[in-house]
Amino acid sequence: MVKNFNLKDQLAGIAALIAAIVAIGGGFVKYGEVMTKLEVLEGASKSIDMSFLSEIKVLEEKVAKLESKKQVIIDTSAIESSIAVLEEKVEVLENQEEVDISGLESGLAQYKTKSLVNSKEIELLKVQIEEIKVSTSNPLAN
Repeated sequence: MVKNFNLKDQLAGIAALIAAIVAIGGGFVKYGEVMTKLEVLEGASKSIDMSFLSEIKVLEEKVAKLESKKQVIIDTSAIESSIAVLEEKVEVLENQEEVDISGLESGLAQYKTKSLVNSKEIELLKVQIEEIKVSTSNPLAN
């Protein structure tokens, strides 16, 4: 049996061996990183800040004080009755029909007529006063 030693086959085998070593080494590196992160998390979980517990106690005390206070009762019956009265008045005003002002219109027309008559009488009196002034200023008119 004669083995055929081919350089190409030998290099391919060496490359495969190097790839296997690199893969195993990469696995160990990743394992190391995971272990480091795990140690950091374990250290962090041991040092939890518990100062918030005192704040919780203070809040519980405040709630207890608020619960123990007497409730203030406000009598709103007077306000409610006033509101009811106002609502009734508004409803009455809304339901009212229009006011009949026809009598007012005739009265206004009558007063307008009297006003016009009075203004004409005043104009007449002014004209008469002017005539009197003119007649008294003329010495020959008498």
